Amino acid sequence: MKLPKKITPDRIRQAVVEVKYSSHLPFEVLIGIFFNALDDSYIYTNRPQSKPPSITLGDNVPITLQIGQTLFYNDKISIALLPNAFAFSCLNDYIGWEAYKPEIEKTVTALYKTEVITNFTRIGIRYVSEYPNINLKDCVNFEFTFGMKDVKSDTFTFKTEFNFDIFKVVLNLNNKVPFLEQSDKALSIIPTSVIDIDVILDGLIINDLNELFGKIELGKLKEKEIFFQYLIREDFLKTLKPEY
Repeated sequence: MKLPKKITPDRIRQAVVEVKYSSHLPFEVLIGIFFNALDDSYIYTNRPQSKPPSITLGDNVPITLQIGQTLFYNDKISIALLPNAFAFSCLNDYIGWEAYKPEIEKTVTALYKTEVITNFTRIGIRYVSEYPNINLKDCVNFEFTFGMKDVKSDTFTFKTEFNFDIFKVVLNLNNKVPFLEQSDKALSIIPTSVIDIDVILDGLIINDLNELFGKIELGKLKEKEIFFQYLIREDFLKTLKPEY
């Protein structure tokens, strides 16, 4: 199947790329070294973003990504420095992989040139899409059934983990879960469906940047395959105006 390069709207709320590394230096020392390695386009803050990469769905279904206290951002992306990890996310709206990838590669290259990173040990690509007032039954190749035949369930949460190629995938589907949305005037509850795909490659010992970037690119490709080729129904995909 040919995979779309773009859909409209993409409905992506989070696009997080995490790169884990090992180092012989304490994290407190690394923060200063990494700070000096970044170029002047990045701004430093130790406060949360105005739009942090986190979601809360109702009272019982939290989806929260740690962003840490050491945060850098430019006009496109943010970088959270965590112990033994870099976590990248788009600052506001998703900027597209062709614009996102160079920002990640530029930053990782600059940090690796400090010569304090021993090797890279893990990558993760996590995309979370929101669908307000949409039933997942109408847009994904997934059927939710259980033993009570006379009961109709409109709200459900489904999680599964499986291997896909060389990656581990964590897939979360949340159907029409109450989502709190705050506007300037009021706080409203909107039934929102969420597709959360996390593609992970662990146990790595990588010292070559080209190899690392190749693994990240492959992970992004596998995330797209899962979403477009296996998860989304073809009739629903057509409503998203796919561009190839």
